Amino acid sequence: MVSFTFVGGERNLKPENIIYVQTAGHRNVFTVLEGKVRTERYLYMKLDEIEGILKPYGFVRSHRSLLVNMRYVKSVSNYLMELTTGEVLTIPRSRYVMVKEAFKAKQRCKG
Repeated sequence: MVSFTFVGGERNLKPENIIYVQTAGHRNVFTVLEGKVRTERYLYMKLDEIEGILKPYGFVRSHRSLLVNMRYVKSVSNYLMELTTGEVLTIPRSRYVMVKEAFKAKQRCKG
């Protein structure tokens, strides 16, 4: 469990339930799977700090404003990342090789 002080109070989350964290203005939006329901939680904290907390749990900074949980990544190709949720996210050229390697490492661990 990881604990964050969201708008509305402190909350403990299982890292495996966090799909991704995205910067929106001056706040970060956590997209979380709670049961079968997707919810959003808002937090005022630097994405670099959040990355430091979540990186050991398999999160990768796929964009300067996006931190993705690799357990939800279904495929990576042509500068796109498809998530198991059906979303398709773009990967900048500067981060593509790093994200692709993280995805391959995840595949090796599974297999």
